Amino acid sequence: MLMHLLYDWGGLNRELFATINGLRGPVLDTLMLAGTRLGSAWNAGWIALGLALLLACRRLAPQTTLTARLPEARTLARLLRVFVVASVLALILVSAAKHGFDMPRPAAALPPGSVAVLAPTVEPYSLPSGHSTFAMLVAVVFWPACPRPWRAALALGALWVGVSRVSVGAHFPADVVAGYLCGAACAGLAARLVPPARGD
Repeated sequence: MLMHLLYDWGGLNRELFATINGLRGPVLDTLMLAGTRLGSAWNAGWIALGLALLLACRRLAPQTTLTARLPEARTLARLLRVFVVASVLALILVSAAKHGFDMPRPAAALPPGSVAVLAPTVEPYSLPSGHSTFAMLVAVVFWPACPRPWRAALALGALWVGVSRVSVGAHFPADVVAGYLCGAACAGLAARLVPPARGD
């Protein structure tokens, strides 16, 4: 009963889903599919590789004009460690939660033909959204190291990914909110587990 109340929001969860998923158009659909690709956890490898390359550049060529604008090597090294630890924690948490809660995807929970599915999913479990978890994880991990204009991009990116998962028919809004909470929790825990860089 409590789970139903927390998940259904008195019917608002399904109403919001119907509204967002019902908005269709070629440009909007393209943008939502792009948001879904942006939030894929498979991007973790590219992000980790990018951080590793920036760290190598900072250590090997610390005095060039380009590398001087990068964060210090110890900051990049800690960011890389926190990001990797957070990603592993998120993988474990999301997998356990999906199987534990066993909540169906919108297409399985709602009447046939009532859901526009733009991005078919193999896994049947809906809660929490793994894409939203990853998007929030990225935002929280990189927030302290980013200048203010980039922080806005991180926040908008996380929002874009979350809305896209509802738009493409993969998740209810409650799944997205749960994903955001999981991502923030994993990033926060990783920041505590990874010791601060020397001099911080």
